[in-house]
Amino acid sequence: MIGDFWRGVGGQLAERWAAALFSPAFAFWAGGLLAWMSRPGAQGGGWTDRALTLGRELHGQPVVVQVIYVVGPLVLVVLSGLALQQLAFPVLRALEGYWPALLDPLAGRMRARHSRRADARSVRLRELAAKSLADLTPEELAERARLERRHRRVPARRVQRMPTRIGNILRASESRVRARYGLDPVVAWPRLWLLLPGAARQEAAAAQASVMLTVQVCVGGALFTVWTIWAWWALPAGMLVAAAAYARLLPAAATFGSVVESCFDVHRRLLYQAVHWPLPLNPRDEHAAGTRLTTYLCAGSRRPEPVFVAPDQPEPPAP
Repeated sequence: MIGDFWRGVGGQLAERWAAALFSPAFAFWAGGLLAWMSRPGAQGGGWTDRALTLGRELHGQPVVVQVIYVVGPLVLVVLSGLALQQLAFPVLRALEGYWPALLDPLAGRMRARHSRRADARSVRLRELAAKSLADLTPEELAERARLERRHRRVPARRVQRMPTRIGNILRASESRVRARYGLDPVVAWPRLWLLLPGAARQEAAAAQASVMLTVQVCVGGALFTVWTIWAWWALPAGMLVAAAAYARLLPAAATFGSVVESCFDVHRRLLYQAVHWPLPLNPRDEHAAGTRLTTYLCAGSRRPEPVFVAPDQPEPPAP
């Protein structure tokens, strides 16, 4: 019985360790351990010799002590991973440019700089778009494609622009949904999420998870520099990881924004049907209908119109 118990515990610990090995928290603590073992003036030669010495000492300890040595680091990694997950969202908001009022002057200058660059790219894009494709050189075709991609990553209106590139990427997707359908994604997206079919929900969840994981790696890289107290290489390593994660965050944010935008393009009528709101009859009326629906979802209404209607199709099955 006891043997079966310990075998079960060992299997669960192995599964936990397998999951922890691929987490930013594990990389942070493993790097810290490596920095500590390679610190100048440590006893026992190189870090390889110190690792072998530690392994021999652990092998001679009682089973309970060995279990503590295995479970303790796992608990530390798991708790650190949870802390990173909780920290990821406020860090992402800061990277988007949602800063305290004290930083408004800095935000204004950065927003103006991004706007000047975006406006200059728009002028150049209009020049290239005025030519037919047959008249464009290969270099101009490549430039036009590049400018079109970057144009989609900045809101069209200056007042909607953010002081950071990530903020502009996500705000651009939100502004396109609002401009096309009158729906405010901040209000409508949590409701639409509950109605999405399984495939669409999985794509949206995967895109969001990619963004949050990249933010965790960025934060972990920045925090990794604390191990510089033991090893000089922790500073460039941490900065390199943080910079690479930030560079990866830009396309990850663009992918997430595109997925959310596509969900509104394809499945927005599910939101109308779920609240028994009359569907707009044409694209011209849809913006006004979406604006009224957003107001209703956000603040409610006591007006007698519009008249609720029954959905014309059943709700999608749960994933």
